[in-house]
Amino acid sequence: MERLPEEALSPPSLDLDLLRDLIALVEREGLAELTVRWGDVVITVRGQRAMPSAVVPSLPSPSPSPAVSSRLSRKERPAPTPSVPEERLFRITAPLTGVFYSRPRPDASPFVSVGSPVEAGQVVALVEAMKFFNEVRSEVSGIVREIVAKDGQLVRHGDTLIVVERKD
Repeated sequence: MERLPEEALSPPSLDLDLLRDLIALVEREGLAELTVRWGDVVITVRGQRAMPSAVVPSLPSPSPSPAVSSRLSRKERPAPTPSVPEERLFRITAPLTGVFYSRPRPDASPFVSVGSPVEAGQVVALVEAMKFFNEVRSEVSGIVREIVAKDGQLVRHGDTLIVVERKD
């Protein structure tokens, strides 16, 4: 492995575009792991793996970061469920950029499925970002009409994850 002198590299501004580029590089080149250091900044990206074996929301996960799969377009909107007026549909969106999971563990049942009733405040999914699992909660009570995101899929802040038909 070739190393450049640290003074030859100036620290980049740490932003999501840099992280996305590093993740894409690991995926594209099939790397097991990539570690980049700039002074006190250390970024490690690990290659593809399965869903986490245990999930502890809002706590660091001992498992490596997942590989990146296709993501939803920020502007992508699922087609409304037939016979349900658009104004009754509520879109639960990703609170941050990360990897979508529909269940707390690979061997567990999903938090919700199409047709499931949900209550306001109920956990409906997880989004993993930088080894932290963030709970996604429904803001409304109703019935799940569509699950747009797929397990292990990279989602961006604002992407639609789940569509819920509001209760009256």
